[in-house]
Amino acid sequence: MRIVISEDNNSLYRSKLLALDASMEIIALNPLDSSSPDWETIPESDALFMCYQFLFAARDNPNIHSSLLSLSKRMKFIQSGFAGMDAPILQDVLKIENIQIANASSVYAIPIAHYVFSQILRWNKRIDQHIEFQQSKHWAPIAGDGELTDKTLVILGYGGIGKQVAKLGKAFGMRVTGIKRNPADDEYADEVLELDQLEALLPLTDYLVLALPDSSETRDIVNADFLKKLNNSAMLINVGRGSAIIEQDLAKALNSEEISAAALDTTKNEPLENSSLLWTAKNCFISAHDSAHSLKSLIRAFELFFQNIKNIQNGQPIKNLYNLEKTDA
Repeated sequence: MRIVISEDNNSLYRSKLLALDASMEIIALNPLDSSSPDWETIPESDALFMCYQFLFAARDNPNIHSSLLSLSKRMKFIQSGFAGMDAPILQDVLKIENIQIANASSVYAIPIAHYVFSQILRWNKRIDQHIEFQQSKHWAPIAGDGELTDKTLVILGYGGIGKQVAKLGKAFGMRVTGIKRNPADDEYADEVLELDQLEALLPLTDYLVLALPDSSETRDIVNADFLKKLNNSAMLINVGRGSAIIEQDLAKALNSEEISAAALDTTKNEPLENSSLLWTAKNCFISAHDSAHSLKSLIRAFELFFQNIKNIQNGQPIKNLYNLEKTDA
């Protein structure tokens, strides 16, 4: 078996890979230097671990994008280090015939769920207001309902991330509803419903978490009409794709207090344009698509690749194999 990995992963995991198969040929590349002759001389190979270093480099450098795409055409299997498949390099790889590609959708659920609850608690416990008071040396208790017990948490997009959010929600004593295209009973949610049942829940929702992929079904689902139906004390948190939200409608809803707050880790265009109304919208917290970042997630991403290499060798199904026909959250 011949595999291609980054230099960093080679230094960290080479011995583990060789323990799996001592005859394995491991080719290590510098993701930031596609001008190296090594990129062009690699023959057809069994697998490429397209870790985040390759993916970020391809995003930022057209030459690396081109070289990585050329390299991908010589692979039988690619393990992506991203959960989503909307990065330009991955969209191009998906057009290659006779190749299998797996995403890392299970890898980042824990840190993303932690991000969701950092934002929920930040708002619920009025942390921003406490910081303002401290900076002005103002001592004053802050009133408000600083508890999550029995609050209604609705998760739109009930996949791996949604289930981790639900797990934390139940730990805080919340009422949890998952929304999914193909609902099924789940140990963490009180109920899992279909999308057409969401509208009736919106006026009752305290916290709405979006964990949706980008698809024709999900684009612009959060629009002015949708936001008007939400409880005006509700908080919206988006850790799915930014395409789900019409951003000017959200900014207007925040400024007119149709909803109380929003936390956005993703936006439709990234980086977010300076002209976006979201920057100055009332009670809108913006982060630069970094909720998934954690050292443990990098380890999990390699472990997924390692498991899939074992599965290939043993004739077992590949985990997280991407299906172009299925984009359910």
